[in-house]
Amino acid sequence: MLEPKSSKCSSDAFRVLAVIVLYQMQPKESAAYRTLMESKSDLQQGQDGIRILLYDNTPGGGDPGTLPEGVRYKAAEQNMGLAVAYNYALSMAQREKCTWLLTLDQDTTLPQNYLSRMSKLAIDLDSDNKIAAIVPRLTDAGRPLSPASIGVWGEKQFSADFVGIARGETRALNSASMLRVNALRKIGGYDPYFWLDYVDISMYRRLYLYGWKVYVAGDIHVKHELSLLHRADIKTDRFQNILRAESAFCDLYDGRIRGFVLTGRLLGRMWRQKKRGDSVAIRQLTWNALKRRLLQSRTRRIQDWKSETGHRMSCSLGAAQCGELSTNRSPISVCMAAYNGERYIVAQLQSILSQLAVEDEVIVVDDASTDGTRDRVRSLRDCRIQLIEHSRNLGVSRTFEDAIRKVKNSTIFLSDQDDLWVADKVSTVLHAFRQHPEANIVVSDAALIDDKDAPVEPSYYARRGRFRSGVLANVFRCSYLGCTMAFRSSILPKILPFPTGADVLHDVWIGTLNSLTDGKTLYVDRPLVLYRRHECNATGNKRLSMARQIRIRWDLCRSLAIFWLDSHRANDK
Repeated sequence: MLEPKSSKCSSDAFRVLAVIVLYQMQPKESAAYRTLMESKSDLQQGQDGIRILLYDNTPGGGDPGTLPEGVRYKAAEQNMGLAVAYNYALSMAQREKCTWLLTLDQDTTLPQNYLSRMSKLAIDLDSDNKIAAIVPRLTDAGRPLSPASIGVWGEKQFSADFVGIARGETRALNSASMLRVNALRKIGGYDPYFWLDYVDISMYRRLYLYGWKVYVAGDIHVKHELSLLHRADIKTDRFQNILRAESAFCDLYDGRIRGFVLTGRLLGRMWRQKKRGDSVAIRQLTWNALKRRLLQSRTRRIQDWKSETGHRMSCSLGAAQCGELSTNRSPISVCMAAYNGERYIVAQLQSILSQLAVEDEVIVVDDASTDGTRDRVRSLRDCRIQLIEHSRNLGVSRTFEDAIRKVKNSTIFLSDQDDLWVADKVSTVLHAFRQHPEANIVVSDAALIDDKDAPVEPSYYARRGRFRSGVLANVFRCSYLGCTMAFRSSILPKILPFPTGADVLHDVWIGTLNSLTDGKTLYVDRPLVLYRRHECNATGNKRLSMARQIRIRWDLCRSLAIFWLDSHRANDK
């Protein structure tokens, strides 16, 4: 048994932000809110390190009434699902230095001693920093819901008396789970593509893939009403989203055996729906899902799902955030160099556009692609995208330079064509700039994914070595990764033009020149980009020859020396 810590450490270990996601319900009507406040009153003095966020997904929000101290209310312009709400709460938890995030559905009923028991567990388990989640036992009318262990053939509920660290992969429902903020930060938060259904399952899968553990508090019983068990109430659009998310999760994260299992499950589901007399519309959706599994390739299914979900994100999330962001910040410019990127560029642009305001811009410079990249970009029909086409291939640095020269806004983000942006990348970077007005450049960590979006490594810099911004450090080993960089337009006069006739990439040039001229670079120790590694990457796949490595370093030093001499001559005149 772990020994409890001192009261000071106890307070620090239980700094938790609880988020309750509401929909068409006032706080006082929410069982989760009522029982959370009752449970909060039981906390002992010195343990009350809890903050509460009510995130209302009712379009435009409602009247929350008078809220007690420590309870905040956030109204969404549109219902953007759970992932956006949880990522908003995660960002708030980070800013307020909370160690845990507690996620609650509005219809969960907590036991009276829930917070006191969870707080003790958080304190006792704080020293084991590989435990990412503490999950109670959830039931609906006595039926066990969560947590469950995952095997080759499916999931299995834990025994009612199991308490301790789960072995192997474990999944749990969102509600009443308490998650370590640092763990969520390391995996990049909640996946916005699983915006509602499978948002919890995909999150627990990524925690498992990155080596995090789950503590099962099986002796803490929580009552939860799971709407999916009450099929008479389910609507066709929700059921369709469940089917699409279920298939996408299987395609992204599961192997061939589980794919066969899902196909068999769909067949069994059709038989049960017919036997129960479910509506024709519901049965047709299940049949359509089965046909996709049988007749479409895995790649096609993933592409279709991402296209549909990305369109929703662009239309709903982007429109909702445009109204909010346009009143709270200055416009930004995103610069992307593209070449033969038709496979991934739409998904990347959708992950970017969903975070932009109406006055922002995305400048895509196509470096004479020979595939359908330009048509893919045009297909988005977004007025914020400006497509510039090279008549001949000029290379990645020249292409980025052309994009940067076209910007009209004061903050510039660089983007590769084949990555994905984490849902709160823009807001996190802009917050860093606001907090540090002396910084010219913000660089973040990145999580590595493969060509199927599956996680490879949780941190680029954990593998590469910690980020260093100095000139000498980058001469010996480049730390800058262009797709994670953003910078102020005020440095454009000194970084442009990029060196000509030199083997110097744009990212190391921008970063080292900023350091050479006493500019500050700020590093955000959190993955804000899902950095895709595949056989067609422009850089980084093959180890460079010794001759090339020497030439790159020589060209960088020579280019920096030329800049320094030219600037001093100009100052002497």
